[in-house]
Amino acid sequence: MADNVCFVFFVDDHRHGIDTAAKALTERGLLVKRDRDELSVCFPGKPILRIAFGVGRIVQEEAIELSVGTAFSAEMAECNARFEILIDDLDAVLDEINTLIDVQHILQELNDGFLYLSWNGQVFGPGQEN
Repeated sequence: MADNVCFVFFVDDHRHGIDTAAKALTERGLLVKRDRDELSVCFPGKPILRIAFGVGRIVQEEAIELSVGTAFSAEMAECNARFEILIDDLDAVLDEINTLIDVQHILQELNDGFLYLSWNGQVFGPGQEN
């Protein structure tokens, strides 16, 4: 796993994938560019975040592993899909934190997902402020 990544884990219901994410992010005013199976998203003049989508048993195994010892371990054990928010320059993104927070919120809101932050190991449940 990369050091600078956020995951939004959720149960795959075949309604929310990369196309749904692109639409939701665009509707909220972000600039979205698709390159194959990855999105590049940003607000004008702000740091770019990359978004990918994964689904399957390996995603579920990682959700289980990352949620051990959290209040969300039972719910996350059911999660078999995730959006990955890939960050190339963590310092720049954290200096301008609003874009990251907005993207995290939008992707969590799509599917009542669980947010995992790789740089501190924190997990946030649906509707929880990070």
